[in-house]
Amino acid sequence: MTADQLDRIRNWLLAFVESYRAADGVLPAAVALKLDHTRRVAENARDIARDLDWSPDDVRLAEALGWLHDAGRFAQFGEFGHFHDASSFNHGHRGADLVRESGVLDGLDEESGGCLFDGIRHHNAKSLPEELPPARRAFLDLIRDADKLDIFRVVAEGLERNGFRELADMWPHIQLDGPVNPLLLGDIRARNKGDVAHVESLADFLLLEASWLCELHFAPARARARRARVLDTLAAHLPADPDVRAVLDNIRRFLESAPC
Repeated sequence: MTADQLDRIRNWLLAFVESYRAADGVLPAAVALKLDHTRRVAENARDIARDLDWSPDDVRLAEALGWLHDAGRFAQFGEFGHFHDASSFNHGHRGADLVRESGVLDGLDEESGGCLFDGIRHHNAKSLPEELPPARRAFLDLIRDADKLDIFRVVAEGLERNGFRELADMWPHIQLDGPVNPLLLGDIRARNKGDVAHVESLADFLLLEASWLCELHFAPARARARRARVLDTLAAHLPADPDVRAVLDNIRRFLESAPC
């Protein structure tokens, strides 16, 4: 990907977000938050690709994927006023369709366009498609890592500010003070991986996030999560329940044993 192609993609995304300004010219707070997330994911993707010694063209392609990965979120908020896939639509699939229909990928070679399309479509998937070619799978793994790293940041800042009470604005079904769902706890205990369908409370969301640490694909992403003390931050806001603590200890052992 050339620098001009990256600029075109970035400018398209920014113009797309501008279309969601209210009549008074104000960008809704949730949309502004998602745009900030998008910028940071693009930076994360670029920086991880550099750490992995990818070529300059692939570093730019990684950054472009960061800019585009959540395009469907803006349409989701515009139509439903929240970011909850289960009660609206799959934002990865919708984003991929929006980007393809926009024509912003026109002019890219087939492989670059495919890496972007597949990365957008599957960045939020519960399970990853097995048939992807190695290069496309690498970009998909990268965007999933870059996305998780910034979600960790957003949640940590929200916890420090007000206990992340704004989660209820993004996921209206969430019970902020509810208990940990035993189904989610069982998922993570069995395979270090949680199912978003079992997230019913803020505690569930934080525990799900902790399980994501076991899903980071690349050593530079794991190193960033360790430096940011993500697990410590999440653990400090989770119940002092023996079963919860046992799950957190398993995640900690996994993270400490994984190379970085």
